[in-house]
Amino acid sequence: MTVPLSDRSTPVSRPSSPQRSGRPLPLWYSLLLAAVLILATGYGLLVDGAYRAPAGVRTTLPETLRGQDLVTLFAAPALVWGAVRARAGSLAGHVVWLAVCLYTAYTYLMYVVAPYNDALLLYIAAIGLATYGLINGLVRLDPVGVGEAFAGIPRRGVAWFLIVVAGLFASLWLVDIVSVWPGGIPDGLFTYDLPSIVHVLDLAIVLPLLMLSGVLLLRGHPVAPVLAAIVLVKTLTLGLALLSMHAFIALSGQATDPSEPVLWAVIVVVTATWLVRGGRRMRQPSSPWLRPAVW
Repeated sequence: MTVPLSDRSTPVSRPSSPQRSGRPLPLWYSLLLAAVLILATGYGLLVDGAYRAPAGVRTTLPETLRGQDLVTLFAAPALVWGAVRARAGSLAGHVVWLAVCLYTAYTYLMYVVAPYNDALLLYIAAIGLATYGLINGLVRLDPVGVGEAFAGIPRRGVAWFLIVVAGLFASLWLVDIVSVWPGGIPDGLFTYDLPSIVHVLDLAIVLPLLMLSGVLLLRGHPVAPVLAAIVLVKTLTLGLALLSMHAFIALSGQATDPSEPVLWAVIVVVTATWLVRGGRRMRQPSSPWLRPAVW
């Protein structure tokens, strides 16, 4: 007997199971990193002789590191806040957490090339925890959920701001290096005959990341706003740290360039403005923004 076409069995498509949303790293991980930051900054701010400036080292190095310590001390509660909010489902909290991790890794890579002190193991722990946390938190981002959250964010203005800042500081650092060729040593190094760790980290990692974030924003990549927010927070903390450093140097009675605080104050204000505008237009995505695992 012939079975009518309308009665033939046809495969029924089952609705796909909803994508499982991942969870950020356990809260104890962030608490451990925050404790390391508090101990390291407490050592630098409270212990006499924590930082030294022996012959051949910039005389303002102790004040520079203490100025950085003050900003890092306030970064510790921001890290914990971001971790708590991220575990509650907030993408904005996760972005803040990632930005503090980037700031921490960058900062303590500078400390490990400064004159040795008893907090070395704390610096190493901060670099390791922050770097692994940053990599984990970045590669697990789900582009679909992230793209939905940042759909209403203005992109072109932020993109060109990042590209201009990256180009400006890359030019400044390259002029410092190239202008003394052949055989010369740039001015302003922490240690007379060692390369500036600021030049190394900025030219190798931070400035290319700013440039990449700006280009991806212009191309409309869904994850580009996350990278942009991270580097904007990094720029904000860097500006605050530079202002703090100049304040510590001035309080010690040493001379500083009065134009530098003005430049960094402008960068801080512009960066904070972009972050506030973006935060107001960001929305919580309906689809998962974090994958359960790296692979």
